[in-house]
Amino acid sequence: MGNVFDKDGNELRTAFTFHPGELLQEEVEARKLKKSDLAQQLGLLPGHLSELFKGKRHINARLAVKLEKILGVSAEYWLGLQSAYDLAEARELEQV
Repeated sequence: MGNVFDKDGNELRTAFTFHPGELLQEEVEARKLKKSDLAQQLGLLPGHLSELFKGKRHINARLAVKLEKILGVSAEYWLGLQSAYDLAEARELEQV
């Protein structure tokens, strides 16, 4: 990630951002959940869940609510991760 500055030109420190699908995959593996079962519970094709893990798909509000119900991790948390990732990506694109 590149440097981020505030409106006065002061450099802001940013945390390393990662796609929330990576964290979801770690959570699924830590809980020893079967990926095909999780995909079915989420209403996703197994390939789409794999794409989410790889950062090729995003977590939207509906998916976040489903994750909340299944994993007990708040929808706000999942959406917050997605939002932070999206903002970091947008900032990176603006620097090019």
